[in-house]
Parts: sequence; C-alpha cells; structure tokens
Amino acid sequence: MEREIPKWESDLWTLVSSGDGIHCPLISRCQIRQRGGWCLSDHAEHLEQLLDTNHFDPGTYYFTVDYKPGTIFKLVEKLAQGFLRKGGVHCPPVPTNVAFLADKQHRIEVRLVPLTKLRGAIWRLKDGWIIQLNQNDAPAVARFTLFHETFHILAHCRATPVFKKRGSDIGSFNELLAEYFASCVLMPAEWVKEKWAQVKDLDRMAEIFDVTEIHMRVRLKQLT
Repeated sequence: MEREIPKWESDLWTLVSSGDGIHCPLISRCQIRQRGGWCLSDHAEHLEQLLDTNHFDPGTYYFTVDYKPGTIFKLVEKLAQGFLRKGGVHCPPVPTNVAFLADKQHRIEVRLVPLTKLRGAIWRLKDGWIIQLNQNDAPAVARFTLFHETFHILAHCRATPVFKKRGSDIGSFNELLAEYFASCVLMPAEWVKEKWAQVKDLDRMAEIFDVTEIHMRVRLKQLT
C-alpha cells in the first residue's frame, strides 16, 4: 500500500502543479522578492551557467550573498531530508542506490549513454523508469545528475497534472528545483556545516561528499 503523503509534501506538489514549469508559482506573492531579497527564480539562468563545469567563473559568486530559501525551496529541502531518512543514510557520501527509492512501485534502471546536449534524462516505461546519464561526465557530475533526475521522477509521480518538465530550457524553474533537490540530498545543510567546521578545505569537502568542487562551493555559499 502506498504511504500517505504528509501535508507539507502535498503542499509542495500542489505548488509545483500550479506553476507553468518556467517560473516560480509564488513569484507574484513572494515575500523575499517583495523585500528586495535574492530570489533563486530570478537568477536561475545565472545559477545554471555557474554550475556548468565548462564555464565556471568564481568571480560570479556575488549573487549568492544573503541568500535565503523561499517557501517552495524549503519544502524541497524537507523532501530531500525525508528521502535520506527513508534510505537510512546518516553521513556522506550518499550512496547512489538511494535514488531507487523515488518510486517503490516501479523499477528504476540507470543507463550510461553518450548524450550530446543533456547531462541526463528520464523515460517512463510501462513497468518502470530509465534514467539516462551522460557516460562522458565525471562520476561526481553523474551523481549530481542522477539525483536531479530523481526529483523529476518524484514530481512525475506526485504532481497533478503531470509535472511540466522543460529539460533543455536554461532557467526553467522546475529544472532549478531539481538542481536544488540534488544539492540537498548530496550535501545536506547540517552535514555540510558540521564537516566544514572540521576541515575548512574546499577540495576535502568535495571529496568527503563525492561532489564536484563547483557544486560544493555553491552549497557552501548558500549555507555560510
């Protein structure tokens, strides 16, 4: 029997379903934006470029100063925390097999393929899912993509109407949510803060969490 969805998670999928997939569904009534704060949705394209390992420029980090997550991002982070608890994961690095918990009713298969334009993609089959990852990506990049695509599976299963995904559009809000989910799963806030206080070294942090230096740097900027 499928578990009952808690109210906060139901609220998340209601918000996702109410949007167009391109803009934040709360953009017209976001208190952070009304106060002149930094909004992830407003800077989606900038963040996408920042996370592109081929165009990384540390000098663009100014825009993450004073970052505060909005309502929908807080709910996505809570989703990631519950995902880790369900998988019994209590310390880094997060094992990739946790991704298979996204849909317990159907099989999830991961395939490495020579993608040319995308880092990853998902395909819904009659009896399950296929997650495609770019075989040319480094393992740490592929791990991040795996959990990015995992969010899309969760959203396809929960959002009504079917989750609107615009995988090739830079700045798509739903893609931004998937990026944030992957960050929260692989680099949970409390773990990052605890480890950073101990090691204070970016390369070592990336190694501990098995992520790229770029993803770790962005996460640290969000949290410190």
